[in-house]
Order: sequence, then C-alpha cells, then structure tokens
Amino acid sequence: MRDDFDYDDDFAYNDYDDEDEDDDFGMTFEEDLYLMIREKLRDTIQEYKTQYPALKKLESAVSSFKVNAKNTDDSKFYPLAAKLLSEHIKPLAQDSEEIQEIYDNMQTDIARFKNQRAHGYEGELYLTD
Repeated sequence: MRDDFDYDDDFAYNDYDDEDEDDDFGMTFEEDLYLMIREKLRDTIQEYKTQYPALKKLESAVSSFKVNAKNTDDSKFYPLAAKLLSEHIKPLAQDSEEIQEIYDNMQTDIARFKNQRAHGYEGELYLTD
C-alpha cells in the first residue's frame, strides 16, 4: 500500500531557491566573518570576565572601539575593521596571558579575510578553560 504523501516526490519541485540559503539576508562573507569575530569576543568577555579581571580592561577597550571608514565597500571595510580592532587590543595582550590567548585565536579568524578556506579558530569562545 502506497501512502498518499511521498516526501521526496511532493517536495522535489518546490519554489525554494537553494542559492539564497547561503545569502544570510544580504550579508557579505566579510560582514558575516567580522560579526562572528565580534560575537566570539563579546561572548568570551562575558563568560570569563569575573574569572579573569584583566578582561574588564579588554571589555572597556572593545566597547570604546569605533571605525570611521566612509565610502568603503564591505570587502574592504570589514577586514580593515577587524585589523584595527586587533591592533586596538594588542597592547593589552602584554598584560595578561588570557588576553594574549584571545588575541592569538582572534588572529586565526582574521586570517580568513585573506583566505576564505582557512579553518579559522574552531571554538565558540576565544578562551577555553
């Protein structure tokens, strides 16, 4: 006995455009990568700032970071913003092993701007216990 509903046949010819699946609502690769870096940085600070007091300095530095690069397209703006953010927090890496680890792991993700196929940093947070 055959069921009236055959999943493969009924949905094989739907209107869904597979190319839009990777579009992330119009975000470019560079924007998506930059936002991921910022999210990992923010989440790491929130997760560990009570455990490592030096991260409060990092939190202050990250929250005061601003980029002003008018008339720059996404392919140039986001890599520049990531590089400037990295340079902004680099001096703090001398103060703490944890910030140095965050900085190093962040560099792995930043390298993906030049090589999209690079693995990047695999963790959800830039610090691990």
